[in-house]
Amino acid sequence: MLIKSSISVAILGLLVQVSYAKAVVEKHDKKDSFVKATDTGFTLNGEPYFIRGVNYWHGINMGSTDGGNRTRLDLELDQLAAMGVNNVRIVTSTEGPDGGPFRMRPALMDSPGKYSEKIFEGLDYFIDALGKRNMTAVGMYQVDFSVTQEATLGNFWHWSGGFAQYINWITGESIPYPTNNPYTYDEFTTFTARFFNDTSIAKKVDPLFKASIKKIQKRKNTINGKIYSEDPTIMTWEIANEPQSAPASWFNDVAKFIKKNAPNQLVTSGIESKLDEQDFINAHGSKYIDYCTSHLWVENWGFYDPFKKDGLQEALDYAKNYISTRAEWAKRVKKPIVMEEYGMARDAWKQPKSMWAKWDPETTTEHKDEYYNYMLGEIYKVIEAGGPYAGSNFWAYGGVGRPYFDPNQYGMYWLGDPPHEPRGWYSVYDVDSTVDVIKKQYTKLSEFEKK
Repeated sequence: MLIKSSISVAILGLLVQVSYAKAVVEKHDKKDSFVKATDTGFTLNGEPYFIRGVNYWHGINMGSTDGGNRTRLDLELDQLAAMGVNNVRIVTSTEGPDGGPFRMRPALMDSPGKYSEKIFEGLDYFIDALGKRNMTAVGMYQVDFSVTQEATLGNFWHWSGGFAQYINWITGESIPYPTNNPYTYDEFTTFTARFFNDTSIAKKVDPLFKASIKKIQKRKNTINGKIYSEDPTIMTWEIANEPQSAPASWFNDVAKFIKKNAPNQLVTSGIESKLDEQDFINAHGSKYIDYCTSHLWVENWGFYDPFKKDGLQEALDYAKNYISTRAEWAKRVKKPIVMEEYGMARDAWKQPKSMWAKWDPETTTEHKDEYYNYMLGEIYKVIEAGGPYAGSNFWAYGGVGRPYFDPNQYGMYWLGDPPHEPRGWYSVYDVDSTVDVIKKQYTKLSEFEKK
């Protein structure tokens, strides 16, 4: 009852926004053209195109009739359109088995070569819904998408199955899940990096991975009849979500394979760019990589404590330097760059004795709002100066979901936080003041397209 009541209120409150979003679509008919990359940015139909983006990784499952919710999906996409979002980063592949812990369920690929048609149809619905709203997608093979979309094809981490699941399929070795004692993230990273660093494993997983990539790229959408690799809604194929210290040869090989099957769509790496410049060049130096990526996680990396009232300044200082440095790196490889992940927890400093406050939807977002405003402002400074930043994707939209709602039949909540993380940690909800910050900044960014 609580879920139905809350969603009804959200729908009523969005009537004006939905009408506005539909009017935008009717006024600007989508042209059959693809986003293109230059040395410093993107163009669409010959005009500047900046990423006003969001991470909405769970759209593949939300669009499915098996464990999804198309009514909620459409509602939240309309909310995002009203915020000015034009690009969505999504997962395009998930790996099973569904009995595995800390992961999205049901999976698209339960075992090598065995795909769930219902989850594929969920992805069909999601991509078509983005196109209807003039959005593009960035798709991860195994984690990402854009209105344009970015489609992520793989995931270094375990919450969508990812590279570790491929290794398990090949070797039969148990996955050392880092959220499950006694294993650490270092142990998990070492295990998973064998996907591209251990030749005895890489030569076996490579054909499986590429077969999955091709299967997705050549998929014919059951809603609109378009082949994924020929659909302008899909702006980018992203090799993986946050691959750690992969060699340049691996990025070049996979990017070449992706580009061969989808020559009109863009390809990018998906790395955080948190290491050194050489790692950045390894990921983005290939001629088959069209632009660079960066992620910024101040709390996870030790530059922000949500329980300290005076902790924000360190995060802002770190973000300023991080953005500036990565912009310089992108200049050296002569490619644009997108800040495709960043986020901040809620104001736990107001209730320092409560661990729940950090994730409670009722906790305010003063620091988060200031951080988002500052982050986007710094990126815009780079753009105004003619630099290579071409936009950003905030992490992540939880919409009308809440951490205290009942899960679906697969135990999934579909917030902005993946299954292995505390529910509500980085989610942006439809009623948060952060929404107004994003809308204001995205309106400002849209003005750059008119200059």
